[in-house]
Amino acid sequence: MASAGSGMEEVRVSVLTPLKLVGLVCIFLALCLDLGAVLSPAWVTADHQYYLSLWESCRKPGNLDSWLCESTLNSDWQIATLALLLGGAAIILIAFLVGLISICVGSRRRFYRPVAVMLFAA
Repeated sequence: MASAGSGMEEVRVSVLTPLKLVGLVCIFLALCLDLGAVLSPAWVTADHQYYLSLWESCRKPGNLDSWLCESTLNSDWQIATLALLLGGAAIILIAFLVGLISICVGSRRRFYRPVAVMLFAA
């Protein structure tokens, strides 16, 4: 007969499944794509005569060989786009780091909800 204080204790094991690793890889890919969108030199191009990026707008007049460039941070929508991209990248980076740390430490269950909320917000 075993008594209540017989030294038997329950051990919980958290298993790292492939789905959790796939989620972490997807977060990393989202961070890379967001970084690529911010650093891209040209979002819009037109017949080697015009291109528009998040940072500058350049055009090449027909009679000149040089590009005429000006900053695009004068438009409100471009400033808002930049702010949203950088804010989303920051949230994704934090979610990635929290997910990576939780996998390394082994306390994944506790961090599911905060990481999901951060990714939904991004």
